Parts: sequence; structure tokens; C-alpha cells
Amino acid sequence: METKKLSGNSLLVDGAIGFVAGVVLLFLTDISLNFMVFLFGIYAIILGATQILAANGETDDGQGMGYLAILGFFSLFAGVGLLFFMNSDLTMVLTLIGAYIVAMGLAETAGALLYRSHMNGYIWLITSGIIRTGFGLFLLFNTTINLSAFILWIAIYAIVEGIVMGLFGYEIREGFGKYDKPLLR
Repeated sequence: METKKLSGNSLLVDGAIGFVAGVVLLFLTDISLNFMVFLFGIYAIILGATQILAANGETDDGQGMGYLAILGFFSLFAGVGLLFFMNSDLTMVLTLIGAYIVAMGLAETAGALLYRSHMNGYIWLITSGIIRTGFGLFLLFNTTINLSAFILWIAIYAIVEGIVMGLFGYEIREGFGKYDKPLLR
């Protein structure tokens, strides 16, 4: 399998998992905080694994996608870390998850801008970075929301982020245009 197809497929899986998790959370608004932290930790671990797989892809000119590997290892680390905070209060969880999402969003945006001339779909990665950063800041500055509202916001975020990452994966997988001429600018 070509590395571009592998990268695109792993990002499509990431998007699908996010979307499905968001839809499921819309119907599970009465779950416990511990279970929510467990789900988010597992999601971060899966996200990290798919990002590391996606990093194995290369652009047409041979440049690797190292920023995805960094994001992947950061996600793995954050996912495992969140599993250790399952018994924390909601304010602590919101702060940890918010900080994680802001860091991911800033790294995605920087990676997309850095590699924009070398990859398809960089606009989707920028969009994802902006969504992540904005949502992470929302969580950081709204640590007094209740658990039901938190779950609802995470569900909406996961659905939107799943769609955006799916579009990014699809564009990379299908290889629209040349790497120096992305489909969307």
C-alpha cells in the first residue's frame, strides 16, 4: 500500500472514531465523570496511534510528516496521563483536557502552515487546529460548567472534528492535485 493511502486511511479512521464517539456521547449525557475521562483517555491513545501511522506517509518530494508523529506521541502521552486522573474533580479534568486540546490545536496549525506547500488538504488541518484551539480555550475558561454540559460540548466537538479529520484523510488518501497545488486554498 502506498504511504499516502496509509496516511489517508489512518486519518479517515481517526475522523470516523471521533464522529461515532460524538454521536454516542449525545445519547450518554448521564455517564459518570470517571467513565468520561476513561473514554477521552482511550480516544487520545487511539488518536495518537493513528497519527503515528499517518506520519509514516511522505510527501511526493520525500519529506516526512514529522509533525504528525509529534502529535501522535503527545496524544499517547496525554491519553495515558488522563487515565491516571480518572478520580479527579470536573474542574481538574476540564483544565487537563482543555490544555491538551489547545496544545494539539496549536501544533496542528503550525504543522499545517509549515508543510502547506508539501501536502494535500492542509486547509483541513488548519481548520482542525483552529477548532481544537478554540474548543480547548473554551474549556479552559469555562471550568464551572456541569458534567452534562461538558459531555454535550465534547460530543459536538468530536462530531465536528471527526468530519474535518475525515475530509483531511480523504484528500490525502485520494491525492487530489499535486502537493504543491492543494485542492483548497
